Amino acid sequence: MFKLSFVTISFILIFVNQSFFSQCTVLGNSLPTSYISNNSNKGEMFNIVATNTVTILCFDLNLILGSNGNYEIYYKVGSYVGSESNAAAWTLIGSNPSVPCIGFDVPSPMNIPINIVIPAGQTYSFYVTATNVAATTGIRYTNNAGYTTIASDANININGGIGKSYPFGTNFNNRSFNGTVHYSVGNVLPVTFKKFTATQLNEDVLLYWETESEKYNEYFEIDRSSDGIQWQKLFTTKAIGESQLVTSYQEVDQNPLNGTNYYRLSQIDLDGTRTLLQIISWEQNPLNELKTFHIYPNPTTELVKIYGESNELEEVAIYNQIGQNITLDLNIKFQNSYLEIDLSKQKKGFYILKTKTLSQVIIKE
Repeated sequence: MFKLSFVTISFILIFVNQSFFSQCTVLGNSLPTSYISNNSNKGEMFNIVATNTVTILCFDLNLILGSNGNYEIYYKVGSYVGSESNAAAWTLIGSNPSVPCIGFDVPSPMNIPINIVIPAGQTYSFYVTATNVAATTGIRYTNNAGYTTIASDANININGGIGKSYPFGTNFNNRSFNGTVHYSVGNVLPVTFKKFTATQLNEDVLLYWETESEKYNEYFEIDRSSDGIQWQKLFTTKAIGESQLVTSYQEVDQNPLNGTNYYRLSQIDLDGTRTLLQIISWEQNPLNELKTFHIYPNPTTELVKIYGESNELEEVAIYNQIGQNITLDLNIKFQNSYLEIDLSKQKKGFYILKTKTLSQVIIKE
């Protein structure tokens, strides 16, 4: 009987100077709310209801006068009501470490790409917040008498909201969002992005990403950094270009940096427009840990042998490309000095082998 465990891969979204990436466009629409504020806090939650399918591009906000600090934007499908303090229900879109206040009761651009498509008839909620608890950074808003429509046009309604202490802290009900929502009608994203992962592959790093659809997509670019600030181009990967099916890509970093590696995935259109998709981090393990067990042959077509210390191989789990634990579906035999795994009935692709303390990738050809 196998002990099951989860693969742990560190993910992080860090947005730095975004002038390099595609931001709001003058070709889109803008819906401002009232900028007549009478209160403030670290953050605010509000809803956007789409009458027609729209792509939310970015926000301007009413910020505390004189402030300059770090801000984050989260989103979730559905209303914020009932999930105000449930951080697990929200997904971080990105952050900007230096958002200046332009003035009192006027729009201050957040410069954080959102690029979220809201289908017609659906409600998505957003949480925008300053992150420095001690500093004077924060968001201005207006007290109201209850949940209300703050602004609307032919395509979207802005509804809500509530003030929030950071992070996902105290609720301050009946607070109207002061800001401008920039959007385009329809799904204008060239890529419907699914995921980006980094996984240990012996002494290398396997970088894997998926898209759900693509249009006018020319190529992807992966940059690497040791600090999330200074970046170096690592890979340029040709895109399939046009597709309505799930498409997967992968590259292998054969010389990862010691310590933390940040990988930045960007997408470039046929016209040269660049969009930042995601930034993840991966921690390089010492070489002596990497050699605790060995996989042979890798890649494999059917059988693979795992050599290692017996106590390390006491706990074994195999995960497929979408994170499902398939251990119990496999024929695994334990020998004196190794264990043998039969992947002959599995699809081509990569699989994650998790032992007691380590994880590596097995490639099925």
